[in-house]
Amino acid sequence: MLHTLGAPAVRLLSNNPDKAAQLAAHGITVTERVPTGVHLSPSNLRYLRAKVEHTRHTLALAPLVG
Repeated sequence: MLHTLGAPAVRLLSNNPDKAAQLAAHGITVTERVPTGVHLSPSNLRYLRAKVEHTRHTLALAPLVG
């Protein structure tokens, strides 16, 4: 789709390094990977930790206070 739109390069908003690798494998240049923020809460902490530990997402998970 990006090739069809004439977009040979993108600035990627993602915490997932695999997305950049997949785009590069399809001939799309990733000029920059910009991490997105996350809303950390007690209910999603386990899920977000799993993303970091199992799929190498680049998430800064500060300790929960309070």
